[in-house]
Amino acid sequence: MGTNILDRLYDELSKTGEPLPVEECAARYLRTDNAAVAARIFEGLLFKDERFRLSKGLVLALPPKRPFAGRAIDSLEFAVLDFETNGLGPVDRAIEVGVVACAGGEEIASFESLINPGTPVAPFVQVMTGIGPEQLAGKPSFSEIWPALKGLLDERVLVAHNLPFDGRILRNELEILGSGRLHGAPGLCTLKLSRRLHPSEESHCLDALAERHGLSFEARHRALGDARVTSRLLWLLLEEASDRFAVATWDDLEKFLAPAKRRNGRYIRHGAKTG
Repeated sequence: MGTNILDRLYDELSKTGEPLPVEECAARYLRTDNAAVAARIFEGLLFKDERFRLSKGLVLALPPKRPFAGRAIDSLEFAVLDFETNGLGPVDRAIEVGVVACAGGEEIASFESLINPGTPVAPFVQVMTGIGPEQLAGKPSFSEIWPALKGLLDERVLVAHNLPFDGRILRNELEILGSGRLHGAPGLCTLKLSRRLHPSEESHCLDALAERHGLSFEARHRALGDARVTSRLLWLLLEEASDRFAVATWDDLEKFLAPAKRRNGRYIRHGAKTG
């Protein structure tokens, strides 16, 4: 619950650039008749999230971290992440994770593990992934695999196909674990990048993109298999962005993916000709 609330608050504060009183934030995002209790709960949530600064009762969204500013794309290392989840709301739990660390289009390390969430798995997930209670029995919890997973994620660009989903699962698990250390880390969504490069294409799902680019799955709807295809897709899309739009650095990529800005009634994107 707390993670989704703070995601929405961060988006709101980032757009306005103005701080809000913590009491007002609590009243908007927490449903309770006790304003003082709501404010204390909200302060506790904010304290664990380094995207925010709380000062004199005001909540301010801090600018996103930019540890890769000025770096050439081909000098960066990427951690391509994929989760399979139990498919049960309101908070999905991870049941499998796969990560591929790569640089220059080459895989340099990988990690995969089934995860016992301590909760049931939806029937449709069992059919789709082949992961059921019997496969998860005796498997490690997220807290047990986190040190190995963190070792692959640290100091690399976090990548996923539909990053908002996989990023949310990661933040949910970190919230349950009591750690928010990856909040604010820069990420790259291959779904978003594909849409930006090919806005007229009807589908940008991983299956459609794999077929379009001639990529094959070792195992579809399994975390490492999907992460490996996403890692290969990532480099193909980055090469295309470089060839067509001269995207050579992390700064170029951020500008390329930034929302269009309105100028004289027209939407202008990075790299577009304006007349």
